[in-house]
Amino acid sequence: MSDNKNMAKRVMVDILGSPLVLMPFMVGSAAFASFFALGLKGSAAVGAVLIGLAGTLASAGTFITKFILGKDDRVKQLVEASRSKAKLDKRKALEHFHHRLTMDGDERTETAMQDLRSLRQAFRQLDKIAPDLNRAMIEDIQQRSEELFQQCVSSLEKTLQLWKTAESLASETARKPILEQREKLVGDVVQTVEHMSRTLASVQGITSRSDGDARLQRLRGELDQSLEVAKKVEQRVDSLLTGGRVQNLSGINNHK
Repeated sequence: MSDNKNMAKRVMVDILGSPLVLMPFMVGSAAFASFFALGLKGSAAVGAVLIGLAGTLASAGTFITKFILGKDDRVKQLVEASRSKAKLDKRKALEHFHHRLTMDGDERTETAMQDLRSLRQAFRQLDKIAPDLNRAMIEDIQQRSEELFQQCVSSLEKTLQLWKTAESLASETARKPILEQREKLVGDVVQTVEHMSRTLASVQGITSRSDGDARLQRLRGELDQSLEVAKKVEQRVDSLLTGGRVQNLSGINNHK
């Protein structure tokens, strides 16, 4: 309900900003303003009032017409514009994060991020590359590949966080467990990327519908297993980051 109200408000604001609504209103307002400000009389006063009424009524009429007859088109345009902006914002955020990965000096994280983005794009094209295969299963595989992509990005964010924490610690004893955990996480991401690549190659290698369904089902199950493993790894890292161990190490180091 709230979304519908917000959309209705956006449509109204959009229509009010239209030149066909705004210009007549401005002309009418200017005419009324001159009538009162200049104290016009006689034919000049009548002319100002008529122009003011004409402009105001034309603006109101255009607004009502656009709101009633063109509301659906406006909603579609606003929804599309909102989606386009959201996609652009996500792309920019991903670009920014990809650049931030250069901070850790570890080429594996940058390479993994680049491979993930390329694989993501390739998985999104699967329905076009393999149009004769089971569409529902292809969509399932695309969905799971997207979930794996998001999971790997989240894991890479945590590798960067672990690296920053390790960098803030002075002693090797304090840094060691943090870097070991980061190393495991990076390794898991690299393995997931390799698995996604093998899955993509396997799907692209299916040439017949007769055995395609069984192979797609197996590949979908393997992606599910990879996703479960990735989630468990992230949960383990989350417990490390939020359970106080990292904070305690940082606190001890800062008081030395």
